[in-house]
Amino acid sequence: MTQNFSHVNPDERIRIFFNLIEESARYGLLEEVRTTPKPGLVDLRDSGAHRDMNYETFVASTDAVAPYIVKMARAGFNLSQGQIPAPIKQLFPAIRPIGVEAEQAMFEATGGVNTHKGMIFSLGIIAASIGYCCASQISSWHFPFLKEPDQLLSFCKEAVYPYLRQDFEQMKGRPPQTHGERLFARYGIRGIRGEAMDGFPSLSQSALPAMRKARKCQPDANAANLYVLLTLMAEVDDTNILTRSDPETLSYVKEQSRRFLERHPVLGPRALRELEEMNQEFIRRNLSPGGCADLLAISLFFFRLEEEIRSIRFSL
Repeated sequence: MTQNFSHVNPDERIRIFFNLIEESARYGLLEEVRTTPKPGLVDLRDSGAHRDMNYETFVASTDAVAPYIVKMARAGFNLSQGQIPAPIKQLFPAIRPIGVEAEQAMFEATGGVNTHKGMIFSLGIIAASIGYCCASQISSWHFPFLKEPDQLLSFCKEAVYPYLRQDFEQMKGRPPQTHGERLFARYGIRGIRGEAMDGFPSLSQSALPAMRKARKCQPDANAANLYVLLTLMAEVDDTNILTRSDPETLSYVKEQSRRFLERHPVLGPRALRELEEMNQEFIRRNLSPGGCADLLAISLFFFRLEEEIRSIRFSL
């Protein structure tokens, strides 16, 4: 139900706005892991292809990470203040140290398990861009960037592109140090860094349109989330799959996901049973589409934030 907060002063509106960002981040992270059954991924039923984490690990990680997501949003907001806002190119250097703090908090909460490192990077950039772009819109409580996020995602691209391009240039001159760097050296696949450099096209072109469609067509929220996940699995070059296998297996996962959606445009009981079978296959083959899961969580973050902001009306 829409609520009227016409009596709320500007400072309180800012506080409410950032509370909604943190709540939406928690919702996205937890709703993703609650979505069940997911092939190869941690959910309410099992740990998928993961031996070092479970549902409780993700809950602890979410509690640790969410405050840093909103801290990055506030950093973006602060850069935009003043008569002359700081250039968007200052955004990424401002939030990188916060991202390092978030990773440390995550590892402390999970006993050294990497549950949300990719999410800290991607959702941190997006939250910081929201803080930067929406600062001037809080007083009117009108946020066109959230209703149509393509322009917001283009700001993300502008904020990170020169720095991540420099990262890739530096990779060419030294041995790879991470899974993502090894994949870039071997296959030229840029992973989540490339996704951010391009303005998160997997969100704007795949995940968010699929979420809008699924919320109208699927029988419940869980089925809608699974539909978005399978849409992403059919289209995204998931580096988590590649790290655990090879390009042929990635192509297999994408093709199986496409065929699944062709058979099940609406996810009923039969589709869920088939996903359970797919999960068992992924466990046997040690496959986990974790990159697609992250994109699902970000889509859920956007969905929740837009919904919550729409529920509050400030009559001016």
